[in-house]
Amino acid sequence: MEAVATILYARLRNVLPLCDAMAPERGAELASALRGVLEEPIARHNGVVAQMRADSVLAVFANDADARPDHARRALHAALQTVYQASELNQRIAGWTGAEALPALAVAAGVHIGTVDVAPARSGNSGQVRAQGDAVEIARVLECTAPDVGWSIVASGAARRAAGERIESGRFGSVALPDSSFVDIVEITGLAPQKTSRTPASVYQALRDSVAQNQRQYDRPQDPASAAARASRTASTHFSIEGYRIVRKIGEGGMASIFLAQTGAENELQVLKVMPIAGSDQGDTLQRFMQEFALLAQVQHRNVATIVRQGFCPGHAYIAMEYFPLGDLRARVAAGIDAATAIVYAKQIASALQAIHRASIVHRDLKPDNLMLRADRSLALADFGIAKHVSMLITDTAHDEVVGTPYYLSPEQATGQPVDQRCDLYSLGIILYEMLTGAKPYRAKTAEALLELHVRAPVPLLPAPHERLQPMLEKLMAKDRGQRYADAGQFLDDLARLGL
Repeated sequence: MEAVATILYARLRNVLPLCDAMAPERGAELASALRGVLEEPIARHNGVVAQMRADSVLAVFANDADARPDHARRALHAALQTVYQASELNQRIAGWTGAEALPALAVAAGVHIGTVDVAPARSGNSGQVRAQGDAVEIARVLECTAPDVGWSIVASGAARRAAGERIESGRFGSVALPDSSFVDIVEITGLAPQKTSRTPASVYQALRDSVAQNQRQYDRPQDPASAAARASRTASTHFSIEGYRIVRKIGEGGMASIFLAQTGAENELQVLKVMPIAGSDQGDTLQRFMQEFALLAQVQHRNVATIVRQGFCPGHAYIAMEYFPLGDLRARVAAGIDAATAIVYAKQIASALQAIHRASIVHRDLKPDNLMLRADRSLALADFGIAKHVSMLITDTAHDEVVGTPYYLSPEQATGQPVDQRCDLYSLGIILYEMLTGAKPYRAKTAEALLELHVRAPVPLLPAPHERLQPMLEKLMAKDRGQRYADAGQFLDDLARLGL
């Protein structure tokens, strides 16, 4: 039978090393106490056990058809009580003889609300019912996420909203699921008393304290096999970034996936570039990814994308940057740009290049796809994935290896030669030509033929309405970089002399 219910999946960490280190005479007492930690909170809040193991429990909280739905609240109450009872058991164990070196228990709990297929338990099943469905699997993912983000209880946003005002919550984020979808997550920190409650405030504070203490246990040693299995699951199936709610995936790059995300600051939108780092052969790729943040952090300019922060989450690295609601220049060029707008954009691109070149940064991949439009239609240069600092001498690329986008490559890039800031000016020339004419200056059937055109073909002629800009195009796109503008400022000066 399918029904909307709330799933609680709770796991006791460090059970195996604790049992191994326990004196034999305490073994039965410990096993009974562990079972009580997992079972009693579920029974007290009218949940049904679907699976019970020595260190974990899967429970379903549902309502009768004619009852007011309160299953999310009951599930989160049970999760909080599980944490509290584990804390109580830790104190009890600490009083046993020889307990000084014993590892402490820690609870990791995931709670999610959704449609669940519930059926009678089969023979040999460890629970009272069988529960299947996406809600069950998501609750398991949230349990895996708890120690990753350092929270005791991870609830989905839907479960938290359904639970009511008495549930106290803290931080938030998003978790990527194995199917590449996302679920919002919220940290559950405690329980607020009812207005008419006669329960002492100290009881609620003790509950909060147990949650905080439980999180500190995550930093303690745990069973190596369990830790390895968890790390493998984390790297391969999900990632979580605290402080962001993922809205949707908006792109895929060569080394990173791009997501639109909300922050806690009045639902401000930002873009997250997320790269997996699970593989052992990704050192160079990770270095390039982190370099993008390091480079952009040096530049504060209106026409350069703002990088908010960089960080790591389990199995991934990420960069957070400003969101551009109007997309990139590529779509704008395809729709057609009038000459006046093309000049405005060219000036903004040149200003951005001037700013990064002053910081000794060469972009090396300037193209319309990397020029982003803000809501006010101003441009910002983005995607510094293959940019380089001049002090690096730009020698990481093997001779004859092409790095960049073929339509916008400079001749020196096309031939695998060392580059400097003048390669970006060549790319600016191509973009200027494309904005003014609606066509790329060079086209070919193969990449090799296109690269040959960059190296040997003459600079294309602008149509008559734009012929006064031809001298500037010649200086931007000169095959010999020694004949190009020395810097973007010189190009801006020439535009100013024409009154543009």
